[in-house]
Amino acid sequence: MELTWTMRLRIIASLAIGIILLGFLPWNLIKPPAEGVFTILTANIHISDILICAGLAFICGFIASAISSPYGAQTGILAAPAGLVVWGLRSAPLSEIFQRYPSAASRMDVYSKLRLEGFLWLGIVLCGFLAALLADKIFKRETVRFSDEEKPVFQLQAYVRIIIAVIATIFIANFLINILAGDVSYPDSKLARVTAQPANLQIAFAVFITFGACGFLARLFLGSPAFWPAIASAPLIYYSAISYEKKDLITHISSFWPATFFIRPVTAVLPVQMVAFAFLGAIWGYWLAVDFSWWRTHQA
Repeated sequence: MELTWTMRLRIIASLAIGIILLGFLPWNLIKPPAEGVFTILTANIHISDILICAGLAFICGFIASAISSPYGAQTGILAAPAGLVVWGLRSAPLSEIFQRYPSAASRMDVYSKLRLEGFLWLGIVLCGFLAALLADKIFKRETVRFSDEEKPVFQLQAYVRIIIAVIATIFIANFLINILAGDVSYPDSKLARVTAQPANLQIAFAVFITFGACGFLARLFLGSPAFWPAIASAPLIYYSAISYEKKDLITHISSFWPATFFIRPVTAVLPVQMVAFAFLGAIWGYWLAVDFSWWRTHQA
């Protein structure tokens, strides 16, 4: 289960390809305006820009998979989310928008636009994912095979495992992100507690570790690939919206707290940050589970 130095270098190369070709190359095309918040609602990113980025994600995934013999798809899928990581880290925090537009109506409007944005970034990552699979097919790479001793704890139908993996990830991730991304917080009579805007690196840590845990559990107990827990990142944004972004709650927090405070930490995470770090975290957690299963079977 030890990675060779050659494979490690190819993994690094895959990440670098995504960071350079997708993260930095189109930045001047899609960078946010004055407030610096990387969201579609700033109206600075147009459909043509998104299509260009989708094409770049496809190229990243294809090249990364092609150079990562013999298991191209396993590393090629890292390229596109690595590019989105650059966008997420370079973005100003969501609180910047709320400081400019602090009213409850403005907050509700912003959240209504953010609810489905995660699916857009998810689509870009999937372009890279499909390209990695295509490169695998063209170059006839090998697939990873696991022994019968490494079967998951629960033997279920494939569609049942997918449903459980996605739904469980949504609830587990919502819980863990609210813990791990929690910044300075204060008690509140209506909301129990409110929390300050977490820094981008704290968001990165919280989402990465959270989806790493979900990817680990999904592989260990369900035999699920990393793809399905990662996919849950977009529905999680929608779930958190309908859970916390209600009119009475938004009105309360906008009336009694500065714009830098949020009902829960998960509502301060931008969709691009959620999708990018979720994919990398889920892939990491998946391979940790594979490593753990092998160790438990052969060395424990």
